[in-house]
Amino acid sequence: MTNVQISRVALFWQFSSLSHFNALASTWWDASGPSRLLHKMNPLRISFIFDTIDQYALPALSRKSGLQMLDVGCGGGILTESLARNPRVASVTGIDMSEDVLAVAQQHKKRDPALCSLLDLPIPKAASEGQGEERYDAVTLFEVLEHVPNPSAVLQAATECVRPGGWIFASTVNRTAAAYLTTIFIGEKILKIVPEGTHTWSKYINERELRDWFVEHKTNVPGSGEHWDIVRSEGCIYVPFAGWKFKGPRDLGNYFLAARRLE
Repeated sequence: MTNVQISRVALFWQFSSLSHFNALASTWWDASGPSRLLHKMNPLRISFIFDTIDQYALPALSRKSGLQMLDVGCGGGILTESLARNPRVASVTGIDMSEDVLAVAQQHKKRDPALCSLLDLPIPKAASEGQGEERYDAVTLFEVLEHVPNPSAVLQAATECVRPGGWIFASTVNRTAAAYLTTIFIGEKILKIVPEGTHTWSKYINERELRDWFVEHKTNVPGSGEHWDIVRSEGCIYVPFAGWKFKGPRDLGNYFLAARRLE
């Protein structure tokens, strides 16, 4: 039985517009509501995570069961619950800064008796402290980095929670004219399939910028050096009536990226 933990942890991130996401809390699990694109993206997230692990994992994690995972920016728990139901996952911790959205996640989880009761997440200590803090086989940051004021700090904190051989899985949006046209102008203002105000174009992160971050930034693990390997990056688009698909260039619109921490 998978253990699911959900809590509010300020160490990792701060939303620049918590009120916007709090306002969406009551509709988070409405698959036809304002969060419907997240529901449609969820199968692509799951396949990206486990297909990547199966193809690129170091021997210690290849086809490993009993994975411990951390879902940063879990929202109402769409991805968190899906991960918890995967037979290869032993525990999932979801964290978010929106108390209203977390309350929805906590209530929705109770509908499934197969999921264990909620526990608070202990904040991981800095790796440089040399303590035996909690670490994870994988940390997910899906549709998170474009919503926070300091994505570098979020990434830094996330990397410190990954054990050697483990993973960072992220998805975000390139800062391009095409991305503005599709996600904000068309998606929010014209078709209104995404609530207006969800995205800020200046906060989008180009694929090359995210890739370079893992090369240029070192974690606080003593002696680790530049120990991250970008093993996979995929552009994705939303296809009406078909859902999200891995298509198109990775430096144009939405994209997924997987980084593996070397031993």
